[in-house]
Amino acid sequence: MGWVHHAAPEVEAQSQYREILGVCLSLTILMVITVCLRLGLRAHARRLGTADYVMVMSMLFSVIYSALCISQSRYGLGLPLNLRPKENLPTYKKLNYAGRPFYQIGIAGFKASLCLSYLRLLTKTSLSFYRVLIWTVLIISTLGHIAGALALIFNCNPVQLAWRTDITGTCLPVGGTFYGLAIFTIICDLMIIFLPIPLLLRLKIKPAQKAGVVCLFLLGLFTTICSIMRLTQIHRVAYGDGNSTALVLWGTIEFNVGNIISCIPYLAPLLKGLVRDFQSNSKAYESQGHYVLESWKDPRSQLRSTASAPAHPRRTPSEELIMDSSGPGHGGIEMTVEVRVSLERKTIVV
Repeated sequence: MGWVHHAAPEVEAQSQYREILGVCLSLTILMVITVCLRLGLRAHARRLGTADYVMVMSMLFSVIYSALCISQSRYGLGLPLNLRPKENLPTYKKLNYAGRPFYQIGIAGFKASLCLSYLRLLTKTSLSFYRVLIWTVLIISTLGHIAGALALIFNCNPVQLAWRTDITGTCLPVGGTFYGLAIFTIICDLMIIFLPIPLLLRLKIKPAQKAGVVCLFLLGLFTTICSIMRLTQIHRVAYGDGNSTALVLWGTIEFNVGNIISCIPYLAPLLKGLVRDFQSNSKAYESQGHYVLESWKDPRSQLRSTASAPAHPRRTPSEELIMDSSGPGHGGIEMTVEVRVSLERKTIVV
């Protein structure tokens, strides 16, 4: 028995199921490993947050979507419409229908996780406008993708027409629906990718390191490229031979790579050579874990705070690791020196 159900050997030979298996399995496994590394490092540092839990959801949705894509390849995905066995059509339609909301909500997940990570950069700043801007983009992206998932779920009237062939009804045009969702996804990608750049440019680190961090975030442009490549396949699906293989593959690549890129900034402890010299006053990494996505302090707010507090000498990274006393039980080493100067029976304590 071959891979494609009810397909003759010569038809199966034309199927792209091998490419589907290769892309889905390799990228999904790599994505799961990357997300698990992120979660392990975050848990070890006791810094698991909302962004991490959202990433878990996106990871699970990506695994489900890839599994559904592999299942579809057994029922005709990988072949043009005219070569797909008729017996497979009902099952194929059900699997295809089931995968659509997982894709839409899943890609909204890694974008929301990125926005929540950006908000961590602003934890101790007075940049309220920027914080509102990030929340606005997060809400628009999330609600937009949820609306897209609902549009795909209720695409037909009656809904069963999406996978049944023995009833009549109407469906939204495939071309218009897919084009609209793809364009919205690309716009959200671009907004989220460029959101943190102004913050990263203000980091007080070496120019080479700053360029490295910015380039790290610009890796997200690869997901935009995947979205554009997926967009180019819509015409073939809606008006050509109906072969949706490339459309599905680019969607799978976008989904998994998006999750991977969202986790890369958190894997800095494994890439110490790239972040070894980050200064603590940039607050771009956690002192013991060296995270890139941690709270960032606005230099202007630091100037205001020093106006009412005694000035402290600039510490080296080693001193920060030893002397950091951000809160009780921090585990650092402290030394207090008290000097008393007596002059005309007046005591001054320094």
